[in-house]
Amino acid sequence: MRIASALLFVAAVPVVARAQSTPDSLDLSGRTNIMVGIGLTGARSATASPTVERTHTTGEVGSLAFTHWVRPQIAVLISTSVLNADATASNDVATANLITPILFGVSYSPRSLALTTSLRPFVSAAVGPYIHTVSNAGLDTATSSSESVAGARFAAGTNWFVARHFMLSLEGDYHAVGHFSRQDAATSKASGFGMSFGLGFSWGGNY
Repeated sequence: MRIASALLFVAAVPVVARAQSTPDSLDLSGRTNIMVGIGLTGARSATASPTVERTHTTGEVGSLAFTHWVRPQIAVLISTSVLNADATASNDVATANLITPILFGVSYSPRSLALTTSLRPFVSAAVGPYIHTVSNAGLDTATSSSESVAGARFAAGTNWFVARHFMLSLEGDYHAVGHFSRQDAATSKASGFGMSFGLGFSWGGNY
């Protein structure tokens, strides 16, 4: 009887060891990615006359984000983007102004919402300064000014880990931006909803 028990124990050890060594396919710990985003919403317009040319964009123009998962479902993120860009050029002066947020936050990818091991819905929140920059260049002078206000970005979307080093992302977000003292085409409607599409390079983790 003792010999039979011993043989069963020896036979079971490799099975248990393999089960314990099998990685958790939904564990994102250690995963890192750099994402380039393109705004899908907002308005783009351009006007031209014999003396003046103007381009105006509302919403997100583009973004760059760094994300690192510190827990199986939780990541820290750092991002920057260009919002509400406006540029005007005439015969003797050129003016450009835009809003650039620099945000720090967290992202949560719950296991319960995972569609597959590769499709991971998420929600995120980030805060930081929203910097409004205005530049003017004339024939003999150039000036630049900036103002920053506090703001936050809330987002929800899905990450698709297409391959070990390549991923896609689709998300909707809301920028809640403080009041700028200088009101112009870029700052008059700084807060708002938007959608973006991202392409990323990723590495690490269980993939």
